Amino acid sequence: MAREDNQSRARASVKWLRLLVLLSVAVPLFIYLVFGAVGYVDAREEAELRVSRSLRVAHEHAAKVMAASEALQDRVLAMVSGRSPQELRIHATDLHAAMLARVKDQPQIQSIWVIDAEGKPIASSRFAQVPVFEVSDRDYFQFHRLQPPGQRYLSAPLVARTTQEKIIDISIGFEDHNGQFGGVVNVSLLAGYFQDFYSDLVADEPGLAVNLFREDGAIYTRWPLVANAPDRLAPSSPVMERLLKGEVAAQMRGISSVDRQDRIIAYRKVGSYPLFVGTGMNLTALRNEVLRQLGALFALGALPVAALFFAARMALRNARTALSTMESLEKEIVTRRRAEEALLQAQKLEALGRLTGGVAHDFNNALMVISNNLHLLKRTVPDAGTRQLDSIARAVKSATNLTRQLLAFSRRQPLVAEHVVLQDKLPSIQDLIAPVLGSQVQLQVRVDPATAPVVLDLAELELALLNLSINARDAMPKGGTLEIHARNASESEAGQGMPAMVLVEVADTGTGIPPELLSKVFEPFFTTKPVGEGTGLGLSQVYGMCQRMGGRAEIASEEGVGTRIRLYFPSTEPQAASEEAGPAPSLAPLGKTLLVVEDNDEVAASLVPILESQGCRVTRVDRAAKARVLLEQGERPDLVLSDVVMPGEIDGVALATHIRATWPAQKLLLMTGYAEQLDHIHHLGFEVLPKPCTPQMLHAAIARITQ
Repeated sequence: MAREDNQSRARASVKWLRLLVLLSVAVPLFIYLVFGAVGYVDAREEAELRVSRSLRVAHEHAAKVMAASEALQDRVLAMVSGRSPQELRIHATDLHAAMLARVKDQPQIQSIWVIDAEGKPIASSRFAQVPVFEVSDRDYFQFHRLQPPGQRYLSAPLVARTTQEKIIDISIGFEDHNGQFGGVVNVSLLAGYFQDFYSDLVADEPGLAVNLFREDGAIYTRWPLVANAPDRLAPSSPVMERLLKGEVAAQMRGISSVDRQDRIIAYRKVGSYPLFVGTGMNLTALRNEVLRQLGALFALGALPVAALFFAARMALRNARTALSTMESLEKEIVTRRRAEEALLQAQKLEALGRLTGGVAHDFNNALMVISNNLHLLKRTVPDAGTRQLDSIARAVKSATNLTRQLLAFSRRQPLVAEHVVLQDKLPSIQDLIAPVLGSQVQLQVRVDPATAPVVLDLAELELALLNLSINARDAMPKGGTLEIHARNASESEAGQGMPAMVLVEVADTGTGIPPELLSKVFEPFFTTKPVGEGTGLGLSQVYGMCQRMGGRAEIASEEGVGTRIRLYFPSTEPQAASEEAGPAPSLAPLGKTLLVVEDNDEVAASLVPILESQGCRVTRVDRAAKARVLLEQGERPDLVLSDVVMPGEIDGVALATHIRATWPAQKLLLMTGYAEQLDHIHHLGFEVLPKPCTPQMLHAAIARITQ
């Protein structure tokens, strides 16, 4: 009985050992097979995701390039439509200059050509003197000759006859002055531009290929390059079969007709053009990668424990990779959303700036009328209401400063560095800042009596302090204290070996900024505020203002305590006391003849008597075209004084450019109420005065130019 029990236990032990042996092989083998299947499925899904993502990026790039090229083509089309071939050839140099300026920052464009109805070039962005050749044999030219104007044609891959570069032509026909076929505007895109972009796109994506092709299968470019590759997709290729069925976008698996590789292939049409972007992932390389991983696992499969450990470790690594990918994607989405919001706010600010610039121009004209008539009134009736006239003069000066503040806020006021005594100017800024802080925030402005003067743009400083005050207000939702303190910086604060500095310190008792964000706060578009509540441009404006003035900006913050921002500016020597308080000195007679070009009758009515009171003989016209006619008739004044913005076919700058080209010896002086035009006009080499300007400024400018 005992022996039978022992035998039964022995048989049971054998059975369990056999089962254990079987399990020791079956379990690792099962895990190995499961891991292989899951790994291949995951790799396949990842490959499909990479193909889709790369296609989206390449398609967006191609769409933007085509849209930009189409917009540029429309501008050129507007310049040539309705004009005779003779007129276009006469203005070929101007066409070349205009097209060259438009392609300057368009690296994708090889050239723009204007072709006449016979296929001969009229003008080009690439050549000032166009070479002699004909394109009447080109497909696109034959297309536009037979079709009504307004239809665009996308050429097959071409080689430029002038530079031997591989190009893509986008063309559109236009009508001449008789409503007949006048020729073609052709934009040539560099195929190499797309190739360079695709090489960067697939640099970190092994096995990925990107190509650009036409609806008929003609390949414009591809990356990576394949030796002896065909120049078009085969009609039996997976992509062409789908295209023939009318599918403008699809994803599939098939054998590529270009390199004969088994791929996951995706393509998508670009806009309304017969143009497609395609991407493909090499499945052979993908399978090889999966097999390599399985081989490594098989080498460890003899030891079930090691195999199980390795499988768990791989699973953990895959999970971490997936989590990291999700986190990166979420971060990218948030970053993009903030960037889009910041761009929208910047566009709103630009629109506000344009509106403010226009209002400021009209306001400056009104101020000039008041200022000039005030001067005339003081001159003709010296004893008439002196106190009231002085009050008007102060109001004009205040309105002028208000205009500068508006232009500075909209970033349309050029930088005007001036000698600033902070003891006089900083306390008055309190009236600008206090309304935006509200009643819960206490504002304190202090300037040490010994603070040295500085040289800076006062309007820019006002804007910087306004931006800092708004940030401080937002950081103190329950109220607090904002202190602005100006003083001379100590030697240690200014920095060893640095010039003497003046420190303007702005401190609040708000929530503070986390330490890890302090290094980013001066970056453009960086903001800690929720999306929609901040552009991220305020502190970057503060930092840029300090840098331009030769100083620097620093920030220190502690969470729960507050933030302290320090603005450093180089100090300068005090100036002698101004003598403006006394009566204006009499101006010496100029004895000059002036041609005044001013469309605003009110401004002209106040300007002409001022000039006549300075001993000038004045002829006034209200249009630049009339001034040009007088000059062409032989009129030669000592000086042409012209406004810039005027109705009519030409403005003041165009008139000045014409005069300089036609009569180089003729003296010129421009005036404008658009502050943003001052730097531009200076760069063109013309003398210019801002509106409003005092009679003294006007007298000094005329005397200097006509001497």
